[in-house]
Amino acid sequence: MLIRRLKENSIELVDIEPIEAELLRQVPGVCESGGDPRSEARLFSSPADSSESQFLNDWAEYVRPELRHLFLAARNTVKEDLEKLSDFPGRLGRLIVPRVHSDAWLNALNQARLILATKFNFSDRELSMHEAPKWFSRRDLVLQQINFYAEIQERIMDAVEDE
Repeated sequence: MLIRRLKENSIELVDIEPIEAELLRQVPGVCESGGDPRSEARLFSSPADSSESQFLNDWAEYVRPELRHLFLAARNTVKEDLEKLSDFPGRLGRLIVPRVHSDAWLNALNQARLILATKFNFSDRELSMHEAPKWFSRRDLVLQQINFYAEIQERIMDAVEDE
């Protein structure tokens, strides 16, 4: 897959392989934590230690709901963009993303990476490894998915910054 700036106001994802299209389509669903306490804790990590109870209460009351709204809006934007993904049997896919949606894509991809990493108990060390596994367990495939999403984030940032 190639990700590049198409015009001033859009980013183009081209030559999308079927497996890549499937992984992209999974992003909005993966972002739904389903109320899992560990995923929620990872997405909404505490900004202070427990000794700052007033600060934490304010954060929970004012910031956390806004973050939740931001995360949901990002997922919805990505979901709507993915409805335009053209992929026909035997042909590579293509998707045009409005440049103004790039922050939503970065946000949703990050949510997906955090939730997958939490759900499958990846350590920071494992997440920083970029060598191919010798065999593929479900967990190894999820690590590849996390790395795929990270690579897309990097390419989107490059496309947005490429003035």
